[in-house]
Amino acid sequence: MICHFQWLMDTIDASDGIHILNVEEWGKSDANLVIYTNASLIGLAFFTPNIYLEFFSSIPFHCHLTTIFFFEALAIALAIHWASSLEPPIHCLLIFTDLLNCVDMFNTLHAQDGYNDILLFIVCILISLKLSLCVFHLPGADNIVANAPS
Repeated sequence: MICHFQWLMDTIDASDGIHILNVEEWGKSDANLVIYTNASLIGLAFFTPNIYLEFFSSIPFHCHLTTIFFFEALAIALAIHWASSLEPPIHCLLIFTDLLNCVDMFNTLHAQDGYNDILLFIVCILISLKLSLCVFHLPGADNIVANAPS
């Protein structure tokens, strides 16, 4: 709990003093980048049709959680981290995932125990880059491109 308060203090200290998050309504057609993510118990993947790139990784060996929820959230975090390094910077990032728990976690910024570190990592990226994120559900059967490697 102390580390979370420390994170909050650091985040407030680094903010511009007016707001931490800027709420701006935008739709799917306004996204600068669209990413499809997926995970399984053997791998993580994400694909961006904007630039026809797909990334795949085997799952980490030493994880404190080994649930599909954790790996799906990790795949989303990796996709956001990758997208945050693009030039020119993007401002509206749209991510599709087939797990409703992840949609809920990233859209409400509320996580279960064990998932807070992933969420705080992403929020730091969003705040520092003034990046707006929307995570939408895409049924697994429709997530063909991201399903293939995972």
